[in-house]
Amino acid sequence: MTAKVLNSGNESGTWEPSGLNELVEQPPNPEMGDYALPCFSFAKSLKRSPVKIAEELAKNLQSILTPDSPITAIQAVGAYLNFTISPVAMAEVVLPDVFRGTYFKSPSKIAHERVMIEYSQPNTHKGFHVGHLRNVALGDSLCRIYKYNGYDVIGVNYIGDVGAHIAKCLWFFRNHNTETPPEYLRGEWLGELYSQAVKMLDDAEGEEKVQFQQEVSQILQKLEAKDKEFTREWEMTREWSMNDFYEIYEWLDVKFDHIFYESEVDEEGRKIVIEGEQKGTFELSQGAIGINLEAEDLGFFMLLKSDGNTLYATKDLALAQRKFEKYGVKRSIYVVGAEQTLHFKQVFATLKRMGYSQVGQCFHLPYALVMLPEGKMSSRAGNVILFSRLRKEIIESIQSAHLVEHRKDWSQQELDETAQKIAVAAIKYGMLNQDSNKQIVFSMNDWLISEGDTGTYLVYAYVRIRSIGRQISSEVSADVDFALLAHPNEKKLLRQMLDFNRTVLNSGEQYRPSLLARMLYEFAKDFSRAYSTCSVKHAETTQLQAARLLLFHCVAETLLQGLYLLGITPPERM
Repeated sequence: MTAKVLNSGNESGTWEPSGLNELVEQPPNPEMGDYALPCFSFAKSLKRSPVKIAEELAKNLQSILTPDSPITAIQAVGAYLNFTISPVAMAEVVLPDVFRGTYFKSPSKIAHERVMIEYSQPNTHKGFHVGHLRNVALGDSLCRIYKYNGYDVIGVNYIGDVGAHIAKCLWFFRNHNTETPPEYLRGEWLGELYSQAVKMLDDAEGEEKVQFQQEVSQILQKLEAKDKEFTREWEMTREWSMNDFYEIYEWLDVKFDHIFYESEVDEEGRKIVIEGEQKGTFELSQGAIGINLEAEDLGFFMLLKSDGNTLYATKDLALAQRKFEKYGVKRSIYVVGAEQTLHFKQVFATLKRMGYSQVGQCFHLPYALVMLPEGKMSSRAGNVILFSRLRKEIIESIQSAHLVEHRKDWSQQELDETAQKIAVAAIKYGMLNQDSNKQIVFSMNDWLISEGDTGTYLVYAYVRIRSIGRQISSEVSADVDFALLAHPNEKKLLRQMLDFNRTVLNSGEQYRPSLLARMLYEFAKDFSRAYSTCSVKHAETTQLQAARLLLFHCVAETLLQGLYLLGITPPERM
């Protein structure tokens, strides 16, 4: 037990109680220690109360406390064994490696397991709006975190380019549209046509309603029959939507390794279901084909309609088969809204019945809706904040509130790039700083405040740290006296850096970028406290100035790495 608890060496180069990493916590009060080992899990095997175990461990481990030990105190606090670590030991371990750029790597021993993370999944012929951004931010951050943690990551998008919504859009486009807008507006414009089509169909009555529905149905049938004229029109308008999506992803600094389309897996899915029915895996029910999942308490899962048309489920089976067989995926993560929870339970149960062992490593990451103050957004109803409007308003707000003083001194390019970086930070952090199961009420004004729990605050903190280095004439060096970093606020920063890799690992394994987001917010607050109490510019000696300059440089590097894992690139000045 002693060797495990006090092992001070591991492959990541960080000090931590390795071997018991998953159990280690931080005490609620720093005065109680830097790390706490809960003893509850030992109680059953040792047949002792966790309080007694903690007391005996604390007593027995006192002998290892020497003047040179990285551990300066061990104490039992209830059922917890608490450790206090020397700030010198922390500094010696973390600062040189951060300075050299060798610190930022996962402490895990993952052997490049292949993971596919599917996210974004917008529908063509609909406008890209604020609600889509939560999915994009979650998926992009998870891709970055999983790569950092040593996985072989494939980030993919799955575009909804078939279905009734396209038939409605094309129906309005062909029959009720007056003119086509400029090329750069066409994707979003299709979403407006879709909303107008839905309204016209809902408002119609009597024979007119029947006629409209028949016209839409005919278009859908022609699209499914691959009619040449309608296929050309579908391909043209799909490209308008995709051009919009590509431009949005580029602005958000989001990249995909591969893009799947629903239209690609439609026939594959149909074939899988028909063959499954012939083999007895699936069954006929009133002309439709599905699978009885009553044994899993998931009811009857329809896979092919009685008219032969496919469903989302049909295509999801084909997509999963591609992931497993073509890409060799071991773990498959689906970032999809919480309203699809039952659907994915049924899909995973069906894949298991089909014999795919990989289904045990399939995970649906559900997320709650992004709401407006007045309620739910809906492309169908047309009450959404389109991305183009959001981008225009947020950039204008940043230019007027945060960058106005730089208009005479900076180039227009730097002004534009800085505004874009602040905007992306505000949006992505606002989407990531809460657990995915919690609803988000979108508030652009709140997210742009430069104080408090916002992405704007974090990039301000980063810029502020970088400005310190520019005020000091001496170069940053790792050759400093670490014993000079003795202030409690300096130690807080050291401990946050020491815990950084473990936080990133946990953020990935728990599918919670919010853990990293919260850590970075606390880290930025700790920096602000240290900045006000531990001046670099006015340090009492040149030796102390050099030590603090190194400390704050490493804080900036850690913050930069953490923000990158959230999909944020801060500007160097503001």
